[in-house]
Amino acid sequence: MKTDLTDFSCARFCQLIGFRASNARETNRMPQNLPLVKLSLLRPYVAELRKRGVDPELVFESVGLSEDLTFDPDLSVHVMVATQFVENAAEATKDRFLAARVAANLNLDGWPVLADAEARAATVGDYLSIFVSTANEIASSAEEYLHLNGATAILGERRNFDPAILPAQNDAFMAALGWAILRRALHDHFDPAKVTVVVSEPKVLPPEFDLLHPIKGDRMGFNLSFPSSWLAMPFEQQTLANAPKAVIDDGTPEFVRSFRQMLRAHIGKVGLTAVQCADLASMSQQKLKRRLATFGTDISREVDFVRQEYAREALKTTDRSIADIAASLGFADAANFTRAFRRANRMSPTGFRKSSREQTDLKTQ
Repeated sequence: MKTDLTDFSCARFCQLIGFRASNARETNRMPQNLPLVKLSLLRPYVAELRKRGVDPELVFESVGLSEDLTFDPDLSVHVMVATQFVENAAEATKDRFLAARVAANLNLDGWPVLADAEARAATVGDYLSIFVSTANEIASSAEEYLHLNGATAILGERRNFDPAILPAQNDAFMAALGWAILRRALHDHFDPAKVTVVVSEPKVLPPEFDLLHPIKGDRMGFNLSFPSSWLAMPFEQQTLANAPKAVIDDGTPEFVRSFRQMLRAHIGKVGLTAVQCADLASMSQQKLKRRLATFGTDISREVDFVRQEYAREALKTTDRSIADIAASLGFADAANFTRAFRRANRMSPTGFRKSSREQTDLKTQ
């Protein structure tokens, strides 16, 4: 049965497949054999839509959702709802290259799907294999894979269902993301002339993808083919060696925890302002303030929390100077950093470093 998705909504889709849903959250209770996808994966589109002067809420409403739902990391919907959202977003911006551009602009530093791979991989093959394994835990709508066929390796995705519409934008996004991950793994060894990309609609790939010899495939997924010899190359981690490890904030509201995780990916690189934090969260500054206020906190307090977390880890595990740590956190000078550190930790940075190392020495004795 073909479905007209012009006025497609989450609730309407559930009715069509015989599943009753009174609202968008009900979709999270769908049987696990349905192809599901995390709503949080739509967050990158929010910032891009706003940047282009398009109200994201209008696009979310077109599929029966709201932006607020994307902040719930556990909420899933049928993949066709997300697919239609992406198609509608491209139409709203009048840019057929939208999805590929969004994927290409993603900051992959600190991305949880890649974090495990970057921590454990010794070779490019390890990196891609761990990424594929981790990615398959996020959605039930498709299976990521890495296949070896003689001299050719293939990184791709195969859907577990036959999509009701041409998933052109979704395939473009995944192809661009796969390209970015492959480039990240290979660094200077990446040669686009040796890569071939297959998607359901090559016309939605930007001109720079012409180097990857785009080929039209079916609706069931995308893939990137490249020399299998690349898999044996050593993997060199790109993330900052001195960045602190993310910690689980037990008892912290999910939104605040997610906000802190986002800050961790950027802290130590720039002095984060309220405006920058709002941009990173793909929200207006006022909306971000309101959301944090409902949990009894604010932007400044959360930035300081992650700053102090970073500072303690850097003092404990590195030999970086206090001035260097202060500068990386956006403090005007070491004196300002020292005062802020003392207020938060009840000791000076120098005292904290000495105490931490004494404790480490005792444990090793």
